[in-house]
Amino acid sequence: MQPCKIQDPLKEQASTELHAVLKNHTMWVKVHAAEYLVWLHKDMDDVEKVYQEEYRQYQNEPKYRIGISRVLYQTETDPAKKKAWLNQVLHVFGDTTSPDRIHAAETLAKLKTSPATLYPQATDASLNDTSRILQTYTLWATSYTSKETEEKNKHTFIRMAFEDPDPVIRKISAYVLLKSKDLTPEEWKSFAAKALEEPASGGLRNNLLQAAFVTYTGGDETTHQKIKTEITSNWKQFTSGERIELAQALAEKGRCEDVAILAAFLNNEERNHLYDAQSPAAADVRAAAAYAILKIAGREPK
Repeated sequence: MQPCKIQDPLKEQASTELHAVLKNHTMWVKVHAAEYLVWLHKDMDDVEKVYQEEYRQYQNEPKYRIGISRVLYQTETDPAKKKAWLNQVLHVFGDTTSPDRIHAAETLAKLKTSPATLYPQATDASLNDTSRILQTYTLWATSYTSKETEEKNKHTFIRMAFEDPDPVIRKISAYVLLKSKDLTPEEWKSFAAKALEEPASGGLRNNLLQAAFVTYTGGDETTHQKIKTEITSNWKQFTSGERIELAQALAEKGRCEDVAILAAFLNNEERNHLYDAQSPAAADVRAAAAYAILKIAGREPK
């Protein structure tokens, strides 16, 4: 079979869209576009310039200040300055009166930084907090305390993804596994089988299948292809959030043949009145689709 190829005009459209979202939108939609550009290693200086200005204006804005530090940490190349941006997030987490500790815990986890050594008491308090979301993101962040802790927490997240009584925690746990991408082949086989058995009625089937899709490392292409068919088959009925999740999964493990779906997302097609094409949610979808298209293009054979 002749390999397909992503055409240059689509790649150019995707790149233009990411810059447009970065320029024209605000808060978390802007953060997402900035991070996509960083992960693609595109125009890092432009992203940094934009976010230095965001810092000047919004450095004291709870929640969003975490996103600003997260972007600037990733654009910075000087180790001392990089550490300073990370310390801003750690400081928010360590202050138990901060209103955005959940955002700080999530960002520390995404940046693979454990707060346990610097803020042991705040970490223990968070792991036992009344907020299950804060507990879960803190647990993820503490995974980076040691390899032993990471392995132990991985098994906890696998269990939580299927067994936790709170569907929000199950969804976050599936996301943690998707981002961590460190399941062994045997763990993957078990996880994939359970994900395929998950009833659609619970609303978590796609999240579990997307985690299985992204964490696949080989050995069972038939099951992996079956999972991809499952997560993409109903895309025309997806909400904006579901489209973003699918685009992010395809960015990791999608192939050229998946780009037709992403191009539809990029062009606001098949929305079925699920969201307004002019809304921030639509911009978030377009940015995620643009990122996935460019990631897949980067994996094309030269």
